[in-house]
Amino acid sequence: MVKRADQISEQITGSFISELLKDEQLLKDPAAFKNFVEYWTRQTVSFLLEHRSYLRILFWEAAEGWKIWNQIPYRPDDDPQMHEIALAAQRNGILRQDLDPALFPMLVMNVIAMTLQSSSRFEHLFGSLDSPQIREQTTQQIVQFIIHGVMEPSLL
Repeated sequence: MVKRADQISEQITGSFISELLKDEQLLKDPAAFKNFVEYWTRQTVSFLLEHRSYLRILFWEAAEGWKIWNQIPYRPDDDPQMHEIALAAQRNGILRQDLDPALFPMLVMNVIAMTLQSSSRFEHLFGSLDSPQIREQTTQQIVQFIIHGVMEPSLL
């Protein structure tokens, strides 16, 4: 089940990341990079909300120390690709200089996953993600938080 979950994620993220990497401006133009981060974040939020069992598997595996996940010989391409993007964006002054590029994909994924996983705990404060309005508002907040956390502040 964990292997299947990992492969489903790769099908979703791998396809749009590969497509976005064809844009030569991505690593040269701050606006293109910002659009990339926003699109990646929105796609990930949508995927996790549409596949809530995947989110539960992620947190179960994390709680168990990734015992099963780390035994899978299958390794998706998106993490190394995102690391390479982060390295190049940092060299070009787009990614914050004080951010470790190796942490870039992990930080983005964890902000998204933890926010979504915690949403039902805090529904009394902002409502349910089943509401399209709350879902969009939450997604926009996640996007802004990530962009402001990873991009060079002078470019915002």
